[in-house]
Amino acid sequence: MLSTEGFCSVGAEDSSDKSSAVYYYDALKYPCPPNLSIWWNMGSMLFLILGAQILTGILLTMNYTADEQLAVMSVDYIMRDANYGWIIRSLHMGGASMFFALIYMHIARGVYFGAYLKNPHVWYSGLTLYLLSMGVGFLGYVLPWGVMSYWGLTVITNMMTVIPGGARALDWFQGGFVITTVTLKRVFVLHFLLPFVILGFSLAHVLLLHMNGSSNPLGLDETNFSVPFHPYYSIKDLAGFALLLAGLVGMTFTFASLTADPLQWQPINKMKTPAVIKPEWYFLYAYAILRSIPHKAGGVFTMFAAIVGIAVFPMISGSEKFQSMKVCPPARLMFVIWAANFMFLTVIGAQEPAGGWVLAGQFGTILHLSMLVMIPMIKAEWESWLYAYIQPEKKDLVMSV
Repeated sequence: MLSTEGFCSVGAEDSSDKSSAVYYYDALKYPCPPNLSIWWNMGSMLFLILGAQILTGILLTMNYTADEQLAVMSVDYIMRDANYGWIIRSLHMGGASMFFALIYMHIARGVYFGAYLKNPHVWYSGLTLYLLSMGVGFLGYVLPWGVMSYWGLTVITNMMTVIPGGARALDWFQGGFVITTVTLKRVFVLHFLLPFVILGFSLAHVLLLHMNGSSNPLGLDETNFSVPFHPYYSIKDLAGFALLLAGLVGMTFTFASLTADPLQWQPINKMKTPAVIKPEWYFLYAYAILRSIPHKAGGVFTMFAAIVGIAVFPMISGSEKFQSMKVCPPARLMFVIWAANFMFLTVIGAQEPAGGWVLAGQFGTILHLSMLVMIPMIKAEWESWLYAYIQPEKKDLVMSV
């Protein structure tokens, strides 16, 4: 195996006094496993999309007005009259969908390859980033002030009443007993400021990652067999950036309103509730879980348990030698069921909560929560059984020799 010091000695002909450890932990030179696949590109892609979202968001704020009477008119002005306003808003809308698509792939990669075992602190900081991103995404959904904006805000903010003192907190957030222009202004301010908080947490997330290094597809300790990030993975990241930007620009110019609900273009009627109230596609799985529980407080608790349930992975996992699921077929099967059920709940969340859809949502909710517990437990149990099966064979082999 190549050691870290051995790799440094290849280019050590200059008389630099830097030690190999300092060299590796310089910017762009920290050691990485040599077998990282495209699934490890998602983190850098998320940074790129976050930067694009902040830039386009700042440009949109120059023409947006957070007022009940003027919000829709300002959005129309951006789309019709502002110079390249339709491109900026389409990039912002498409970027939000791509951002959450990358987040879900990033989380799925961490679960499949056991990243939570190598870096629990990175796992928890990533969960915090996901929760903040969900908050920012929902607040952005409110700003166009269409039918879904108003009723979606009504549904989500009323969840605050299930906690003690929640009714008073709801009145404080709304600025009164009902949703008004004051509420919209507060939503706008939070939507503008929180992305910078996410940016700061993202930097902390990366710093925590660099403390212990990245996981790898094999799930093995490759501390003594590493390559520097630059140029080996910086080139791969640039290729990923090119593909990502091509996809984002293609979606912006071809399917600009692909993920937007048509009701977002209808004026608000506070006296008529839509037949189906639903959020953007990236929140539909959580919304399906919320609607599956007939009790209000129970539904809110179950939804949050389903969202933050991945936090239990490092807690109930054992000290597996193989972090990846590559050596655990039962865990791989559970993972496939979990991912398919996520898509199933996403479809259910877009349907009217009646008839068989309610029963299907309850089934999907139970399956989702059970998988969160079963995946790490089955993985740990499989490895303990595997080593218990292999060790006697090794002992017999040694005795025969």
